[in-house]
Amino acid sequence: MASDLSIRILSTDEVEFLKEKIQTLLTTKGFKIEHPEVMEILKKAGAEVSESTGLVKLPKPLFEEALKQVPREFTLAGIDPKNDLKFPHPQGLFHTRTCTGGMFYPNESENGEYHHILIEEVAEWTRLVNSLENINFWSLPSTNPVGFPAETIDIHTLNTVLRNTTKHGWVQPYEADNIKYLIEMAAAVAGGKDKLRERPIISAICCSVPPLTYKYMDMNIIYECCKAGVPLQPCSLPAAGANVPITPSGIALMACAEVLAMILMAQIIAPGTPCVATPLLFEMDMLTTVTTQASMSTTMGRMMAMQLFSEGYGIPCHTYGTGTDSCTMDGQAGFEQASISHMVALAGASVLGGAGQIETAKAINPMQLIIDNDVFGLVKQLKGGSIVDEEAVDWADVIALAEHEGFVDKKHTFKHFRDGYRTKVFSRDSRTAWVGKGSKDIAARAKDQYQLIKGNYQPINLPKEVTEELDAIVKRADEELGKKN
Repeated sequence: MASDLSIRILSTDEVEFLKEKIQTLLTTKGFKIEHPEVMEILKKAGAEVSESTGLVKLPKPLFEEALKQVPREFTLAGIDPKNDLKFPHPQGLFHTRTCTGGMFYPNESENGEYHHILIEEVAEWTRLVNSLENINFWSLPSTNPVGFPAETIDIHTLNTVLRNTTKHGWVQPYEADNIKYLIEMAAAVAGGKDKLRERPIISAICCSVPPLTYKYMDMNIIYECCKAGVPLQPCSLPAAGANVPITPSGIALMACAEVLAMILMAQIIAPGTPCVATPLLFEMDMLTTVTTQASMSTTMGRMMAMQLFSEGYGIPCHTYGTGTDSCTMDGQAGFEQASISHMVALAGASVLGGAGQIETAKAINPMQLIIDNDVFGLVKQLKGGSIVDEEAVDWADVIALAEHEGFVDKKHTFKHFRDGYRTKVFSRDSRTAWVGKGSKDIAARAKDQYQLIKGNYQPINLPKEVTEELDAIVKRADEELGKKN
């Protein structure tokens, strides 16, 4: 058996077909941007740029040269080096990320209340992320602005996150000017701007507004991150049937073209800027017009996008590796989370994103995050594959097998019985043992695990001078960006 299992949803000819169509889109049809400085940079590099409309076309030589500049190997640094994320993954596996954009926090650990996540709950959520071994980096939750200006939600949220984790994270600015403050805060924790460039402890998401349009805020994220040496995770958020074609190949084509345009612009601005291609696909349900994320056709589109970037371009890629359209942690959620994670991992994803989410990424849930942590552990075991040789099949014991002999006491069994991932919340008990433990379902067991983690968490203490610098940056942001009442 292969040591790195994979699925090819596209043939070699289909990969080349999509690459040719994407190049045609970006070189002949073009895309629109809003950012005078970037327009000037692209124009000087040889792009066809219309200042009046913002239309940009990348001539084939510029397209190909920019594509060559995309780094295929790099590291997203953890605040603690033990949490560094190397691309490609040294074992041929994948990294994982929590959900961003989850506006509600169903706090089932306490009283089942469903509400906007508060800043103190961001701290609790981040501590949980920091404790789970199969959750590799964080993203900023969407916080309710209670006690601070709405214009600085992302800044206050990052301030809280940085005090509660030693892992890498991606930031999502909510306003065009906010990216400068987020970078400044990361630099304070990293030890300065030069240290941040050397070891980028954050990466930033920038998004397209389908089809092939990039507003000023997202262009400014690209521009400022390129100047600061902060890696990018360029993201497309299309909805099949609404703003892109409804077929799996149609949404994959458009999403990958939109992502690649941002990657190429980053390379023109600052060659060698690390990028993780991040197409996050959705679909409009034609019966209800509701946006969904867990249909099989959407999963197939994600698989195509992952194979296209990993095999077709050699660029690390990132998509939803978990997620459900269910509003609660039920059987539907379990099936959809597991199905998506298995398929996109085997299709070549470098990052499985969206951990801890339910309700089409509108909600985050700590128990779901704990379950996803176990799911990722199992999928890593599958992705890693297995060995088939004489030692692996225990040929020596098999050929010498005597009548009625078992394998419980064999050295081979003792050597290998810990090889597989042992879950913390999946039950392997007999019915008698399960009943004796309270007949709990997986959500209840995850709740118990959550309380155990909370009760044993060791706090992270940043140096006093760093926390004071963070406080000063946040105060300045509130004064400069917040509305005067």
